[in-house]
Amino acid sequence: MSGRAQRGLTLIELMVALAIFAVLGVLSYRALAEVSTSRARLEAGFERWRSIGRAMQRIDADLLQVVSPAGIQLNGPIPTETPPALILGQQANGGGSELQLLRLDEARGVRRVGYRLVEGRLEWLRWNGRDPIREPQVDVLLNQVREVHWRFLLNNTRLDAWPGSERRRPLPDAVILEIDLPDTGVLTRMIALR
Repeated sequence: MSGRAQRGLTLIELMVALAIFAVLGVLSYRALAEVSTSRARLEAGFERWRSIGRAMQRIDADLLQVVSPAGIQLNGPIPTETPPALILGQQANGGGSELQLLRLDEARGVRRVGYRLVEGRLEWLRWNGRDPIREPQVDVLLNQVREVHWRFLLNNTRLDAWPGSERRRPLPDAVILEIDLPDTGVLTRMIALR
């Protein structure tokens, strides 16, 4: 036998090594959990921006095909309680959060569409034809919307209402859409009509 004693780990050294491994394990777990949480947040953010983009594309498509109501006959009589501004342009009560217009549709000819804000939802309204009496089909374009404002540009003048008199409503040069989103802020989009 040799005179040297066998050397091993003491209990304190073993406990220190276990504590270091435990700390490394906790740090690794926290890092993985943070990566997972960050990924979920990023995916939710991307989905939100995709839905904003889809809503803007729908609005662009309708506004780029808008037609002037001059010379267009609506199907059926217009009820006397329906203000002419509801046929084309902003809501007559000055709310500013609703826009209705006539657009050219390949399959159906001229079609009445609109947009309104109801309880934080931007809704897309579609009527079957141009009849102002029937109820529209309603689809939600965008959720979590604080405010929507429609403004109009005509001859380099910014207007808060659709331009023109009650009888004659010309197309503005552009429509300015402002959407206030609580998670993003105010988005402004200008769509040229001419």
